[in-house]
Amino acid sequence: MSPPFDRELTEYVDYPVHMDRLLWLWDRVKEVAETGRQVNVLDIGCGTGNITIPLGAIKGSRILGIDIHQPNVDISTARNPLSNVRFENRPLQEVDLAEFDLLIMTEVLEHIGPYPEILQYIARHMNPAARFLVTIPNGRGPFEISQIPVYLLRRFGMGGIVSGVKRLLGKEEPYSQNYETPHVNFFTLSRMRRELLQYGLQLRGVRHSFVVLPIIETYLPFYRMHGGLVRADRALAQNLPAALVSGWYLEIGLDPRRRPA
Repeated sequence: MSPPFDRELTEYVDYPVHMDRLLWLWDRVKEVAETGRQVNVLDIGCGTGNITIPLGAIKGSRILGIDIHQPNVDISTARNPLSNVRFENRPLQEVDLAEFDLLIMTEVLEHIGPYPEILQYIARHMNPAARFLVTIPNGRGPFEISQIPVYLLRRFGMGGIVSGVKRLLGKEEPYSQNYETPHVNFFTLSRMRRELLQYGLQLRGVRHSFVVLPIIETYLPFYRMHGGLVRADRALAQNLPAALVSGWYLEIGLDPRRRPA
């Protein structure tokens, strides 16, 4: 199926797992835009803009992507053709979150050691009517289990082997120029739900992502996955318990019962 935007706006058209996340976010942004008002979106940890830029193709959207890695911002800015999309090298704590209808963090929280500070800041400063859209891998799921050999090599100072094998296999990283950022948090859904409540946030919706496709995309980058396989693995994920899938898409809002301290 053709994406609802110009294919040149993102490299994710060649990566079904990434593309699925992008389309999920597209639907959330479009839903707000269809109310007839401008929708302001903040993409936190935007990488090289592969999600940020195509979201700007939604009529009535205004998108800001922030990243603390300057090369990511430089690349995003250079490849961005849309006037309603911009990129800045800024930490989250310098952004006025009250301006935004949707906050996005896709495949970011698992890389941030002091992530509770992020959740606290968002809960304290986001617009009460806004939604916080997060995608994270299942810290005990099939994908993370498949990454154990990679983590062990890096732990013992052999990360160069990992990079060399990736280059040999034609593995490209379409999401960031800051390649050596391993996962440091391994979330379960119950842990995420509990910690969100602790900081004044509430998990309002969960969609399962894939089961085996993230593993294939990582270890067999030369294999172009066909639509039937993508649909089958996506359908399998929706019918499995949350603990058995490789990741989740989360819709989060402020907990109406209390504001964070």
